[in-house]
Amino acid sequence: MSRYHVSSSQGQYEKDSGEQNGAALVNTLAPELMGTAAVRELAIRRATHYIGEALRGYLATSNEINYSAENNDILTAIGFRPDTASRVDNQQKYTPVQNRVYAHRQAELSQQKPT
Repeated sequence: MSRYHVSSSQGQYEKDSGEQNGAALVNTLAPELMGTAAVRELAIRRATHYIGEALRGYLATSNEINYSAENNDILTAIGFRPDTASRVDNQQKYTPVQNRVYAHRQAELSQQKPT
């Protein structure tokens, strides 16, 4: 897993690629994933960190990002980018103070590095 390939060229989404890469990642982390829940969670955090580093490296060395409407539809369908109605609905559930507390906690968590 030392090399990552980030590709969204021509708006094509390949589920097979995600499953293959997911399987490779699971196989690589198998000893930790088969451990206790705490060890498993640490392995997931490390994997998330590595994927983030791979994306940062790609973005630092390449100016080309291919994006299409199909990609947006996929991200919306899986809930990564909720539609406007969902966002408005969620905003009505929480007060502005609750939203700020959540945003602050998310920022703190994103600054923590996995161990």
